[in-house]
Amino acid sequence: MRRITLTGAELEGFAPAGPASYIKLIFPEPGQTEPTRPLPDGPRAVSMRTYTPLALRPETLEVDVDFVLHGEGPASTWAAQASVGQVLFLMGPGPGYAVDADARQHLLIADDSALPAVETILAALPASARAQVLLEVISEAEQRPLHSAAALDVTWLPRGADHRSAGQPLEKALRSLPPLHPDTRIYLACEAAAMRRLRQLLIDELGVERSRIVGRGYWKLDVVNHPDHDYGEDS
Repeated sequence: MRRITLTGAELEGFAPAGPASYIKLIFPEPGQTEPTRPLPDGPRAVSMRTYTPLALRPETLEVDVDFVLHGEGPASTWAAQASVGQVLFLMGPGPGYAVDADARQHLLIADDSALPAVETILAALPASARAQVLLEVISEAEQRPLHSAAALDVTWLPRGADHRSAGQPLEKALRSLPPLHPDTRIYLACEAAAMRRLRQLLIDELGVERSRIVGRGYWKLDVVNHPDHDYGEDS
């Protein structure tokens, strides 16, 4: 994981649209020193990826973005070598996750790609809430302190470097949980196929109502350009 601070005059007036909101970043194509500026009626950028901004400092026109360094790919490759002065284009923000301020119980299930989204949700929870957090990461080195006014119970689940095991540690941990309170609100964000498996596990085996689950497929194994708006509702 590498945290990179983006800054520029065009961030004037930029504000996230709630916790787990997203931005789109456009990266240079091979051979470019900076990406082509997108136009409203132009083609969709090839090397465009979606991220949740972790922190925004409007007074200094800065936004922090965490990148998972997972090998080849336009975002990971760029982030691994990024230095001061390099140019990206940023679009957004898009809508986020509507936190139910009246809910007392929350369950956040995510892998490292959704860790910034989880952190922004935790920051929005009230002190009256309790949050159980299951986080799947590559290694224990990815662990970091999480902060919230809510009472937290956090479990870090090292997966290893084999991405084909995505979701397996989350599934094992989910099966070992005690029965969930009927009013628990659930945010589920990870690899797309794993998200669908876990969503069905919650519904079919753990008796959770579909309406209490918000799913997000952040990435898909062996797919370079996984589409946005993958909510797993086709499963």
